[in-house]
Amino acid sequence: MNAPLRVLIIDDSERDALLLVRALRKEGVEVYSERVDTAEAMERAMTDGNWDVAISDCHMPDFTVEGALAIWQRAGKDQPFIVVSGAIGEEEAVALLKAGAHDFVRKDNLARLVPAIERELRDSADRHGRKEAEDALHQSELRRCQLQTELNCAAEMQKMLLPQDAPSLTGFEIAAYCTPARQVGGDFYDWYETIPGIVTLTFGDVMGKGMAAAMLMTTVRATLRAVTLRVQPSIAVQLAEQSLHHDLEVSESFVTLFLARLNVNASLMTYVDCGHGYAFLRRHDGRVEDLLPRGLPLGVPSHEKYEEGGCTFQRGDTLVLYSDGLIDALPELALDNASIAARLEGATNAREMVDRITTMVPAGTPLADDLTVLVFHKNLDG
Repeated sequence: MNAPLRVLIIDDSERDALLLVRALRKEGVEVYSERVDTAEAMERAMTDGNWDVAISDCHMPDFTVEGALAIWQRAGKDQPFIVVSGAIGEEEAVALLKAGAHDFVRKDNLARLVPAIERELRDSADRHGRKEAEDALHQSELRRCQLQTELNCAAEMQKMLLPQDAPSLTGFEIAAYCTPARQVGGDFYDWYETIPGIVTLTFGDVMGKGMAAAMLMTTVRATLRAVTLRVQPSIAVQLAEQSLHHDLEVSESFVTLFLARLNVNASLMTYVDCGHGYAFLRRHDGRVEDLLPRGLPLGVPSHEKYEEGGCTFQRGDTLVLYSDGLIDALPELALDNASIAARLEGATNAREMVDRITTMVPAGTPLADDLTVLVFHKNLDG
């Protein structure tokens, strides 16, 4: 106790209050004190003063220690409240402890007052520390719950941005699956008819995971929707790269992308692969054709023009697109396009094919990266 001990003395006797202060000073404690003997005085003292400890006489003719305790607690004080008594019965002592008193000291043993105060101050500090820790934990839990709510909303919104229903295309089927490694992610796919019979497919992977990748993903998706309405794939990705250049540069990110335009009536697909690579065409007889050429991801500086590739679908042929989350989830299998294509043997529709690929990853496997699969299939009777 280096600083003066601030003591509020609740006692009707000025003499007894002085004895208490002398007893403390005799034990080497510097004391600043104030005596009160009415409820009104105590209310004022607690409002105006910041006390380290309250010491109350047990028996006062016009004011009870229970009343003093009630005012102390009502004021929100958690500092020690010590009762000093010439004589006190066991039942009365228990009652006062239940009411909130911290300790008792007999008037004929005031030398015990300093150790009692020191002990109670330590306990008070411990209580205060625990309360601060509990408050900090409570605030942390509140922030966690708020963040969880926001993430849930973001995940639901991201899910809603993915196409919910495939367009009705004569002779063709589309199916897809996407699950982020965290609640939100950077993988996405999209499809839409730009004009009747012409379908645009996009499949992208923003570098990274979580909220940052998800926010950038929505920007990329919206930009691609805007630039693919009337132009061929190579021009569309060039326009998208120009539009997204600043955002990708400041975020130090890039996007791998596969963009295709399908002429349903001619069964013809033109496409551009911007650094994605996880795309192949499985012919009905099981042969696998890689889709070339390939360029650099969006956001990687280059003066090269994006080149288009093309292919024609025959009955039973299937376009398969997947993200590197599939590879990361099954590194021990050394996956390649041929091994994935072999899983599709005997599958009769696009949804079954997607399910066969995604179930290669056992249920409950922690994902290191977002996992997305898209299948575009020409029916045998199409």
